[in-house]
Amino acid sequence: MANRRSAIAEHGPRLAGAERAALAVLAAGTLVIPTVLGAGADRFRLPKELAFRAEAVVLLALALFFLTGRHRTWTVRMRPAFIVAAAIICWTLVTVAASTNRQLSVDSLITVVAAVVIFVATCLAAQTTSLVAVDVLMVACCANAVLVLLQALKIWNPFPVSYYAGVALLGNPNDVGTFLVTPAVVALVLAVVTSSVKRRTIYAGIAVLLVAGVLASGTRTAVIAFVAGVVIFALGQGRHAALAAAAVLAIVFLGLSRPSTTIGRGARNLVEAARSRDYQHLFSERLLPFLAALDMTRDHPLLGTGPGCFKYQYMTYRVALRDRYPKEWTRGWPMNWGEVHNDHLQVAAETGLPGYALFLAAIGVAAGIVGRARRRTDAATPEATFARALRWPLATVVFVVCLAQFPLELAAPRLMLLTLGALCITWDRDDAAA
Repeated sequence: MANRRSAIAEHGPRLAGAERAALAVLAAGTLVIPTVLGAGADRFRLPKELAFRAEAVVLLALALFFLTGRHRTWTVRMRPAFIVAAAIICWTLVTVAASTNRQLSVDSLITVVAAVVIFVATCLAAQTTSLVAVDVLMVACCANAVLVLLQALKIWNPFPVSYYAGVALLGNPNDVGTFLVTPAVVALVLAVVTSSVKRRTIYAGIAVLLVAGVLASGTRTAVIAFVAGVVIFALGQGRHAALAAAAVLAIVFLGLSRPSTTIGRGARNLVEAARSRDYQHLFSERLLPFLAALDMTRDHPLLGTGPGCFKYQYMTYRVALRDRYPKEWTRGWPMNWGEVHNDHLQVAAETGLPGYALFLAAIGVAAGIVGRARRRTDAATPEATFARALRWPLATVVFVVCLAQFPLELAAPRLMLLTLGALCITWDRDDAAA
């Protein structure tokens, strides 16, 4: 596979028409989904979700031409990642059948199937792509980072309503931080491990830009996830990685130390809430959905309440919280939470403990815990070097950011995680199998 990628770099890819079309669709998705806007009441999340599903539909149509065509460059091989993806679909079907609200669950099933289609297509396309795929992925990331910085500094905001300050093209500051944190780690990894001086310089600048965007969003979980990912990367890569990590972390801690910044004020408020045992501020008013999700998991440990059914069951469990927990824990906004704001708890509550085990298995596959192929003893390709350096930091970021955010429920962050995971899994194994 490494020889195939080298030949492609020298002579250009000889892909079938369906393969070229799929590459174009995947590239368009990374550009459109994080930036598309609508005109209705939900002008941010809904258009992105519709674009995400539309991409999957087009890829499914192209799959028919790919599977029936005579000439194919991409090879379909059984991978642990595909087994986990198939298991996720099968378990989702089971939990939909047992759902407490099947209509809501069917809608979530569509999202799960679309995610698996995009993931598998990206794994196949990665067989004949280079680091240019990461370059394309960074375009929309940089656009959102620049815009959130302009909004935070009150230089320019394309949205006339003040509520949309600091939301970039994603609709919510937390969505911005959740979306930018993984590409920020990716940029740092490429700035360290790539052999190209030009690419290293460019990605050093991109890393600074994306880190600044995360800080401007004020998303504390994203900052914590970034720090955790950078530390894991530095521990596994040696002195140069440690120096680069130290430089980037200095920027993060500078932002945290300044009370004039959004993230700095948030950090101080967090410390004060911990001192005063103000649990609602300490958990950003999310303790109530956390407890409700825990109770749902306790009541439905095997099958969960059904995909997408947390919001359907929330108020019933919210009312019962007062009889089960201290009053200090059950004070909060009188609202119907649509998401737990913790994908660990939401997956467990909606799909049961087996569903949560599959979620952890997916992270494990991305990290290379499961299904790592025997590595070559000679020089690795640039793509394999990048993939091996990124796998553990990527898995760390996903695990941490899901503790207080919900990237699996948002189209743009979900696409980012699927794409990067597919690239890492394929590039690492394909180099080993060459």
